[in-house]
Amino acid sequence: MKKSVRNKFWDTFAKQSWEKKPLLAKNFKSSIVEIDQHDVFKMLVDYSDQCRKDKSSEGFKLYIDGQILHPEETLQFLPLKLDKNLSGYHKRMEKDFSDYCLVCDELLQASQEHWTKLQDFTNTLFATVGFPNRFVEMGLYLGNYRKTPFGVHVDGCGVFSFPVVGKKTFRLWEPEFAKKNPELDRAHEYSRFIKNSKSMIALPGDMAYWPSSAWHIAESDGSFNATWSLGVWVDQAHQRNLENALTPLLKNKLKKGGAETMVRQSSQNNNKPITLPPNYLKSASVLKNITENEWHDTLLKSWLEIRSKNGFKNFPKTKSPRKISFQSKIQTFSGQKILWSFLKSESKIIFAFHGKLIESALSTDLLTLIEDLNCEKNCLISDYLKKKNKAADLKTLEALSQAGSFRT
Repeated sequence: MKKSVRNKFWDTFAKQSWEKKPLLAKNFKSSIVEIDQHDVFKMLVDYSDQCRKDKSSEGFKLYIDGQILHPEETLQFLPLKLDKNLSGYHKRMEKDFSDYCLVCDELLQASQEHWTKLQDFTNTLFATVGFPNRFVEMGLYLGNYRKTPFGVHVDGCGVFSFPVVGKKTFRLWEPEFAKKNPELDRAHEYSRFIKNSKSMIALPGDMAYWPSSAWHIAESDGSFNATWSLGVWVDQAHQRNLENALTPLLKNKLKKGGAETMVRQSSQNNNKPITLPPNYLKSASVLKNITENEWHDTLLKSWLEIRSKNGFKNFPKTKSPRKISFQSKIQTFSGQKILWSFLKSESKIIFAFHGKLIESALSTDLLTLIEDLNCEKNCLISDYLKKKNKAADLKTLEALSQAGSFRT
């Protein structure tokens, strides 16, 4: 999809569909659609192998005849390399189960390459509809199940679905109808409500979207299918972000007071207005003396943490970084940026990557290096760090390396 055509699609989507109504986009052009069933199978096996190694099925859920299996049981039924492909895995499963649904949350953690494709999709989306206050997460649903195991439901997220194998029908109800018919909630039998629903039939290469308010269930004819679903969570108000951002500042400023378990106050005539006791007045004075720059930096750190996550809940797991030195060559992963800004309350730079914040003394050498890294250049550290503060700059790079910023 050419950039001008892509922008036109997303501009129209933002105005007409986002959080308003469902949309079925046939033959949708996006790098995320390029992730085919062979890619999915490889990621499934890699992730399953790691789960077996850790003896934990965290990230997977398996439903048999609509009932979720215990995590320890799930480990027995994860994909194997011996299955060869998704079809081979399905043949093994359908021998024992006439209705199964394997869910893998955040499967793209298993692939830096494919996660970058997902990020390309979300970056385009966020540029038109805004950045989520909470997060986005990707889940894979596969099996021969005829209906979503947990029935008709509503999420706190707008959903984008991309079939990889097979045909998928999504049945949707307006929130007003669901409110008037509470028996629809978690229903598996809803034939009398079908006339009040709308459906979208999506095939591989298509994209189906519905807003966070839509009640929905996925349907199939019992054939094998595999579908990506991207949830953009919109159930958190900006106020919650502010509360989360300000809590560390307030705790730090008030840490010297407020430990009392009893409040001492002189006797007071009940016929007069109640006044604040001394410790409350002291706390009010402390808060009053927080500077504008401190408020700014507190909110800046919060925003850098949120923004550096690119909206995601989790990230691809990277190998433990090797120790870097002045003679190391470093490079960022494709599409990954190290965010940075200047603090106002201190003469410092703050860097952010995947939610990790690292503060550093001001350094033009270090900033030049970060700018070139963000242009995806392969950089020899000693070409950049030459001044007397180079040892401190190297420690900052080591911290960024530990956060997974570089492929060395």
